[in-house]
Amino acid sequence: MIIKKIFDFLNSYAPFAFQESWDNSGLQIGDLNKKVSRALLSLDVTLDTVLEAKELGAQLIISHHPLFFKPLKCVDCSNNIVKTLLDFNISVISNHTPLDLVPKGVSFSLGMKLNLKNMRVLSPSEEKFFYKLFFNVPTGMERTILSKIFSEGVGEYLYYKNCAFETFGEGRFSVKDDENRVPYLKASNPYKEGKIEVLVRKDRINWVIDKIRSIHPYDELAFDVFEESVNPLNIGYGAIGELSTPKKLSSVIDLVKESLGISKVRYTGDLNRKVKKVAVLGGSGSSFIKDAIRASAEVFISGDIKYHDALDYGDKISILDVGHRASEEPVLFYLKEQISKEFKEVEFFISKSFGDFYKYI
Repeated sequence: MIIKKIFDFLNSYAPFAFQESWDNSGLQIGDLNKKVSRALLSLDVTLDTVLEAKELGAQLIISHHPLFFKPLKCVDCSNNIVKTLLDFNISVISNHTPLDLVPKGVSFSLGMKLNLKNMRVLSPSEEKFFYKLFFNVPTGMERTILSKIFSEGVGEYLYYKNCAFETFGEGRFSVKDDENRVPYLKASNPYKEGKIEVLVRKDRINWVIDKIRSIHPYDELAFDVFEESVNPLNIGYGAIGELSTPKKLSSVIDLVKESLGISKVRYTGDLNRKVKKVAVLGGSGSSFIKDAIRASAEVFISGDIKYHDALDYGDKISILDVGHRASEEPVLFYLKEQISKEFKEVEFFISKSFGDFYKYI
């Protein structure tokens, strides 16, 4: 099996088109047409990670954080990470902010690890990722055309695919005089026609219009494209849910430490106060504390909480800073479970190079 199939799975699972403008998700280095039998999942691409992949005989590293954040101006082989990847022909695919945004991604994995119930997105994305495409077809050709265009990002929601809506009516037109052109229909009488509407991800809109034109019987395609001003998919940063029963904050901290395998948690709040509604955000969550407060969460669990944010909001909500890595690591286990089901011929491993890389004295 080739790496491209895993790339396509990741692009469907958490589409690279969802990434922030500053992000660099996607292929980092390597060859998508190369065969793969072993792959290593990791948060970061460090030299230890690359050497671990080499020892495993893995041809691919799937990371959360990109290997390259900034545009490359040269390939410096004195960089041991790049050199080792090239020397041992190891490819790297990174899925960063798209995996942060989708409900089966970073924050929801953290929430599931803590057994939160009734989870929903904490801060819905305001980015406009989708168009609604409307186009006309002769009655009876709807299924033929839809079967050719349904694909990744076309007629696809988070949990459903091959989605479209059809209405039927009568079309009217008048043919302009042109002796060099033979129209599909010469008569100007009303004729039976269907209108199809389908959700299309922005990066797929040109492809799908070109595809329809190539198979459509009309010599001039009638269509409309509207930007979806409200994101139709339930995607965004963070998650909010509930504990099965109210717990003292001290018990929540114990639960967090046990679930995430950590020994220390920075926190604000009253240890004896009982809480039930919990917001989580894997990674750096300081800028989302206000969203948690607006959503009436009683506890916010994340990493990289800034001093002044804890100072400003610590009296309004209990804050648990579990560290950047600990808050993101659950997604590796969930992603491994999902991707292993899809590709049974490939062995997937989670990097042993995880845990807080800070040292404490």
